[in-house]
Amino acid sequence: MTKRDVWAEEKTGSMADPEDMHSVTRNVFVVGLAGPSGSGKSTVARHIGSRLNGHVMSMETYAVSMNHLKFDERAKQDYDDPAATDVALLDSHIRRLVSGLEIEAPIYDFGQHLRVADRTQRVAAKPLLIVEGILALHYLELRPHFDFAIYLDAPENVCFHRRKVRDITERQREMKFVLWQWENKVLPAARKYLLPARRYADVTIDASQELAKVESAVEEAIAQKRALAARR
Repeated sequence: MTKRDVWAEEKTGSMADPEDMHSVTRNVFVVGLAGPSGSGKSTVARHIGSRLNGHVMSMETYAVSMNHLKFDERAKQDYDDPAATDVALLDSHIRRLVSGLEIEAPIYDFGQHLRVADRTQRVAAKPLLIVEGILALHYLELRPHFDFAIYLDAPENVCFHRRKVRDITERQREMKFVLWQWENKVLPAARKYLLPARRYADVTIDASQELAKVESAVEEAIAQKRALAARR
């Protein structure tokens, strides 16, 4: 019995007919990949998804639209708070992909802290779907979708260094702002929401090592779990 079957039984009180529930779903293996900011989730997921014919959904791109606010106000929002994620949209998109349907995924401008209003990205369903984000395992609505839940664990100093490099080089942010956001938003939210949710992971992987080794460990774990699921 898969996690989705258990969820269906809990919701309906009996086992749903697999053919009625997700005839295509069983061909889509869904991985939830969580961990602190800077643990390497996005890089690892992107590389693995590319090699294994998968699609990666980054939860950061599903931030609630703040386009009505001015730039300074958008920059000060707490994007690490659970309420900052458009979970309803994310949930609906996961459901469509595991049903074999296309989605129009949002595009997010990290430099401007806003969702691009006039463009989306058309995404087709693939055999592997990786949903990566700091709070991937936090949301009750999302956990039933995951066939496999992974937590990347790394110390704060390692994560901060990686986040600092990314924010400055890729997101055009100043060091002063990076440090302020880390101390006032990222760390408090991680301790309040991320760490308690790690108990939902099927496996925890040390992400303090070189990302190539982390990537290899995650890929191997996914391959083993998919092989096991295929035999059931």
